[in-house]
Amino acid sequence: MRRLVVALVASLVWAGAAQAQGPRVEPPSAGLPPSVPAESTTPDLIVDLSRARVSITSAFQGESILMFGMFDPPGEVVVVVVGPEARETVLRKQRFLGLWLNTGRQSFDDVPAYYAIAASQPLQRLLARGAGGEILSLEDRMSTVKPVGSRAAAELASFRGGLVEVKRREGLYPAAIGQVTVQAGRLFRVDLPFPSRLPEGVYEVKAYLLREGKIVAAVSRPLPVGKVGFSAQLAGWASHDGALYGLGAIVMALFAGWLGGAIMRRL
Repeated sequence: MRRLVVALVASLVWAGAAQAQGPRVEPPSAGLPPSVPAESTTPDLIVDLSRARVSITSAFQGESILMFGMFDPPGEVVVVVVGPEARETVLRKQRFLGLWLNTGRQSFDDVPAYYAIAASQPLQRLLARGAGGEILSLEDRMSTVKPVGSRAAAELASFRGGLVEVKRREGLYPAAIGQVTVQAGRLFRVDLPFPSRLPEGVYEVKAYLLREGKIVAAVSRPLPVGKVGFSAQLAGWASHDGALYGLGAIVMALFAGWLGGAIMRRL
C-alpha cells in the first residue's frame, strides 16, 4: 500500500511540473515533403476567361471574351493579349506614271499576329513608375521585332510604322488601351475584343498585378483560336489537297457564271 501511495504522489508531482512548463509542442514530422508548405498561402492573383477558345465559323464577325478575377489589394491590374508570332512582309508602294508599283519590301520576324493591352490605370503612368520589364507598350513591342536583312534605321522605322498601320486597319493592333474595371477593391473584369480577321493559333492572355510600380504577380492563360465547322473543312481541303481545291473552285465559278447567264437570258 505504501508503494502505491508513493507512486501516486510522484505521478501528481510530474503532472504539475508539466503544466507549469506549458503545453508540449510536437516537432514537425521529418517525413513531410519539402514541396508542402508549412502554412497555407493565398495567391495574389486569380483569373479566368468566360470562354476557353475562340471558334471561327463562316459567319464569324468578331467576338468579345470576358476576363475576370480577384487580387489581394492594394494594386493595379494590367492585361496583355498577344497573338502567335510569325514573319510579316511589308510592301512599299509608290505612284509611277499613273500606276502604283511596289518599290520596296521588308520582312520582320517574331511579329505578333495580335496585340492588345488593358489596364486599371493609364498605362503610361504605370510604366513611368518603373513597371517596365515584361509589360511593353505596342511601340516598345514593335521595336523588338527582328528585321530580315540590313537597312538604315530610318527605313526600318518607316517599314515598322507601315506594318503597325496595316495591322490597325485590320483591327489586330487596337490603338486604344482597354479599361480594366475594379470592383470592391479586389474584383476586376475586362472585355477583350477580337476582330473578324483574326488569325488562327494559340494566343496568350496574361494578367499582371502591380504594387508601387513593381510586378508582384502574373498569371497566363492560353486561348486557342481556330476554324470550326465547314470553314475548317474548307481550310483543311485547301491546305492538304490544293489541286482538288483549285479545280473545285474553277468548276464552281463556271457553274455560277452559267447560272447567272441563264437567269439573265430569261429576264
